[in-house]
Amino acid sequence: MQSKIKKIFNFKELFLLLIFLTFVSSISYSKEVVINGTGISNVSGLTFSDGSKFRLFTSQGHWRATSGDYGLSDCYGTLKNDKNDDVQFEVFCNMIAQDEESFIMKFYRNKGSQEIGTGKAVIVDASKRFKYLLNADCNHAITYIKKDYFAIQKCKL
Repeated sequence: MQSKIKKIFNFKELFLLLIFLTFVSSISYSKEVVINGTGISNVSGLTFSDGSKFRLFTSQGHWRATSGDYGLSDCYGTLKNDKNDDVQFEVFCNMIAQDEESFIMKFYRNKGSQEIGTGKAVIVDASKRFKYLLNADCNHAITYIKKDYFAIQKCKL
């Protein structure tokens, strides 16, 4: 069997090919952090005569990241629904880790349903340990059961 391998591949060429593939995959591989969160939200505000709404959003929850970190979240923001009930939001969450270090995520979306939705997030501020997350772009997905939410963010570093 070994003689067939030698006939097909020169071991030196195979070794160089493996080094090249490892190098290429390390360049094309982008690091990612995934953050899973759950919590309870509170929404209150105004409904206008045309059916549009302006509301304030707050939430408190828990999170765990693929980096091994975990902690509490404290969020504040605004929700604007047009008369077709499409929601725009801008929410800021302080993510406090187990060692009291923290980072702040800004969540935003221009249109979509509030009960199940996707949007974007970006890390806008970070304490010393989380500086590597600063300006990370994230995809955000969330779903609700009454006031409870379940969310996931996938952030490219």
